[in-house]
Amino acid sequence: MGIKYCKSCKKPMRPTDTHCKSCGKEYKNSPVIIVIIAAVIIAIGIAAYFLISNKDSSAVAIQEAQAKPMQSPWKHLSDNDPVSGATTYAAITQFVNYDTRQPVEGNFTLACNGQRDTDLIIAITSSVPVSTEGFDSIGPTGRYTVKVDDNSPVHGVTSIATHNTVFVLTQAQSAEITSQLPEAKKILVQVSNVSDQLIDYEGDLTGASETMAKLRSDCFPASKADA
Repeated sequence: MGIKYCKSCKKPMRPTDTHCKSCGKEYKNSPVIIVIIAAVIIAIGIAAYFLISNKDSSAVAIQEAQAKPMQSPWKHLSDNDPVSGATTYAAITQFVNYDTRQPVEGNFTLACNGQRDTDLIIAITSSVPVSTEGFDSIGPTGRYTVKVDDNSPVHGVTSIATHNTVFVLTQAQSAEITSQLPEAKKILVQVSNVSDQLIDYEGDLTGASETMAKLRSDCFPASKADA
């Protein structure tokens, strides 16, 4: 503690003196100093409170984010044929228009039927009718282009149904794409409408690996048991 001085005669005093040895005046702290010290103490307390509160809020936000489950873009469906008794299982992820980023009535579908298929089949639904590429034994065909993440685009021509809005890929065509889906994040699909204008769709593939595993388990339980 340093030397203090009498406020009356300005003579030096010992730190422990309460009265000046020279003039006898009592030594008192300035009220201004006391107010300043009190203000500093209050400011430090307020700052500490807000610092702790912010840390607590951040911790709560992190805990809530960790506790909230990730919402899957996939919608699971199933349909039972009353005649054959076979069940078709499907998982659908909705498209958005690549240019406008708005949801559309189109989707990317993974499906399987244990009595008919050997693995997953892909169907692509366009929000508008597509141009006809030609005809096969089933009916009209259409051309599609699919790009998964940064992989090379896959082109193909396949049957189209439901008023030229649904592409139904063959087993081989589907396998060329499904092999790219595990751990994939997005899919881009390009088709031509009836005016030969290109339309681009984008779909969220998050969780595709788990979705494919569930579909295969539902469709081919015996194969899973043998594996």
